[in-house]
Amino acid sequence: MSDDLSEQLSPQEQSERDELAKAFRDVVATASGKRVLFWFMEQTSLYPDPFAGENTNATNYSLGLQAASRKLISKLDEIDPRLYPRLLLDVADLKAMDRAALAAKQETEDEE
Repeated sequence: MSDDLSEQLSPQEQSERDELAKAFRDVVATASGKRVLFWFMEQTSLYPDPFAGENTNATNYSLGLQAASRKLISKLDEIDPRLYPRLLLDVADLKAMDRAALAAKQETEDEE
C-alpha cells in the first residue's frame, strides 16, 4: 500500500500496521472470526436506526456504539475494500447453513 500515510510511518510503525492488517485478514479468513466480527457489529447497534425520539441520551448512546463498528469497517476498508462486503455475504451464508443444519437436526429428531 503506497499512500501518504505509509510514506510518513517509521519502519516500526509500518511493521505494526502490516501485522495488524495480517491479523485482520487471519480473523476474516475463518468462519469463527467472521461470526465474532459480525456479533460485535450487532452488539454495537450498527444496523438499527439510532434515533430514539425525544430521548437524546439514548440516541447519543446508540450513535456512540455505532461509532465502534464504523471504526472496524473503516479498518477493514483500509486493508481491503472488499473485506466488509465479503464479510456480509459470508455471514449470510453461515446463517443459511446454520438454519439448514438446525432444520436437518429437527427432521432427524422428528423421525425418531
